[in-house]
Amino acid sequence: MIFKIRDTLRRHVKNNSKKYFLLLLVFIAGVSAGAFTVNGLSTIQREELANYFQGFLQLFDSQNMECGELLKVSILENARLVIALWVLGVTIIGIPFIYVLIGIRGFITGFTSGFIIETLGLKGVLFIFFALLPKEIVIIPFLIAMGVNGINFSLDIIKSKSIRHLSKESLKTNFLAYCMTTLFFTGFIFIGVLIEAYIIPVFIRIILPLVTS
Repeated sequence: MIFKIRDTLRRHVKNNSKKYFLLLLVFIAGVSAGAFTVNGLSTIQREELANYFQGFLQLFDSQNMECGELLKVSILENARLVIALWVLGVTIIGIPFIYVLIGIRGFITGFTSGFIIETLGLKGVLFIFFALLPKEIVIIPFLIAMGVNGINFSLDIIKSKSIRHLSKESLKTNFLAYCMTTLFFTGFIFIGVLIEAYIIPVFIRIILPLVTS
């Protein structure tokens, strides 16, 4: 079963390699823009964000974080993005907005990483490695995959408008496949959500004495 899923994903990436490459470039551009934006913050903004972050670390150190609450927040955050990507995929004009959403997600990652490194220095790299990277390496690839899936279905809709002999049944079949593929990728994103809610808090508690010393 695992090998079949792996082969299916490999074929999907191979058949859509150009779209994956472009979305990955957009994500990387977003990360770069987010990291550079940190340098443009005013002193007051830096202090406010630094105080907020330090308060978060102190709260995490002094209280037991409820994994259930973290799970709810993470599900809500990622569900919004998943639904937005799905909706954009079923609209003709959704393709450019898919690129925008992936770019914004990259911006958030870049800004968060850049700010943490600026605040904690080299210790920030350690914090990112354990507190941010584990979920990102699971969630981001499948968000990009979902973006590619949406682009493909949008193109199918455009083709159905321009090619009259393309039957409605064919479009319905493609729509069903689009929804099933979205659910498939969402399952992997949910794995990243579980990592964020139940594993990352453990990592943070382990490294917290190192980054706050």
